[in-house]
Order: sequence, then structure tokens, then C-alpha cells
Amino acid sequence: MAVKKKDAEQKGILKTMRSLDKHMELLASHYEPHRYLWMGFIRGIVYGLGIVVAVALVLPFIIYLLSTIDWIPFIGDFVSEIAERMQQAGNGY
Repeated sequence: MAVKKKDAEQKGILKTMRSLDKHMELLASHYEPHRYLWMGFIRGIVYGLGIVVAVALVLPFIIYLLSTIDWIPFIGDFVSEIAERMQQAGNGY
């Protein structure tokens, strides 16, 4: 009985190994270094643009929210000065 169980386990292991071998061959056939380099380059550009857009949209909003907080002594004055300088720079163009 133990021999049959061991044979069944070995057959299962062989089946799994054959399946893994087929998958590895499939992956190796699809490996193209220039494609991965190109996709990495595009991914980097999109990531960088996403960061720039997020900062351009979120940072002014945060500064606006902080500028409404005038009752905090140091932070309120500092953020109000930043908001005034941003308005002056915007009016200069």
C-alpha cells in the first residue's frame, strides 16, 4: 500500500515538473530584451509625468488650505506669505 502511494506521488511530481518545464519554455520564447527596455522606459516616463501632475494639482490645494489657517502663529504666517508670493508671481505674467 505504501508503494502505491509513493508511485502516485512520484507520478504527480513528474506531471508537475513537465508542466513547469512547458511553462519555462513558453516564458523563454517570449523573452525579448529590447521590448523590456522599451516598456521600462515608457513606464518611467509615465511615472514621472504622474508625479509632476500630482504635485501640480495637490500642492496648491494644500497651500490654499493651510493659508486659511491664520490662527496658528508660525504656520499661518508662513503659509500666508507663500500664498501672497504665488499670487504676485501669477499677476506678474
